[in-house]
Amino acid sequence: GYSTGILFGYVDAFAIEAVYEYATKELGFAPKDITLYGWSIGGYSASYLANSHPEIGNVIIDASFDDIIPLAIPRMPDFLQSVTENCCRKYFNLNNAALLPKYQGPIRLIRRNGDEIISTNGRASGNRGNQLLVAVLQSRYPALFKDPEVEDTVSDWLDQTSPVPRRLSVPGYDMEFCKEQLRNSVGPPDDTLGQGVNRDEKLILAYYLFSKHLTDCEGGHNNPLSRKYFKMPWKKSDDISS
Repeated sequence: GYSTGILFGYVDAFAIEAVYEYATKELGFAPKDITLYGWSIGGYSASYLANSHPEIGNVIIDASFDDIIPLAIPRMPDFLQSVTENCCRKYFNLNNAALLPKYQGPIRLIRRNGDEIISTNGRASGNRGNQLLVAVLQSRYPALFKDPEVEDTVSDWLDQTSPVPRRLSVPGYDMEFCKEQLRNSVGPPDDTLGQGVNRDEKLILAYYLFSKHLTDCEGGHNNPLSRKYFKMPWKKSDDISS
C-alpha cells in the first residue's frame, strides 16, 4: 500500500478495500493468491486489509510502525502531548499493532536499520517496527513470547542489526528441534508452543520464529529496497515438510 492522499485512517481503509474488491471481483484473483506489501504508512493499509480479510495469502510490511502516536509526540511541543494523542487517536488512528496481529497468515516484517523516520532514537533499538514484530509474535505464540526471559532476550535481539550476535546468544541452536516442535503445533495461533521445554529450548524456538518473521536490511526509510529482500513470507509448511 502507498498513500499520497489525506492521512485519515478511514480514507486509507476505503481506498485499499476498493483495490481489493477490484482485484477479486473484476480481475478474478483468489484471495489466497494475493500478497499485500505495505511500506511506511502503507503498512496501515496492509494491516487493515489483512485484518478484514484473513483469507489473504501473504503480508509483507516494510519500514512501518506499531502505532502513530509514539512517533507523533516527539515531533510536537511537550505542552501539546495530550492534544496530539487525542487528535491522532480520533482522526489519524494508524494503529497497526491493533490490526496486524489478528491476521494469522504468513507475515514478513522488513526493518531498515538506518531508518530515520520511524525510530524514536535514531537507532535500531528505537525502531517502532520492533513493537509491531513483538505484537505479532505474542499473538501467535503467547506461551513462548510472553515468557519474561524470552521477552528480555527478544528485546536484546532487536537492539542488534546482525543475525550473528543473536545466533551466538542462543545455546545449542538446533533447527531440527524447532521443526519437530512445529510439527506438533496446531497454529498459528498456538497457545501452548513453548510449554514443557526448558530455558535453552525456549530460546532456540524463539530465535527460530523471530528470524523467520523479521528481515533486517541496511539503508534509510526512503532508500529503494534491494530486490534480494523481496521474498515471500515464511510458512510453517515450508520447513516441517522438509
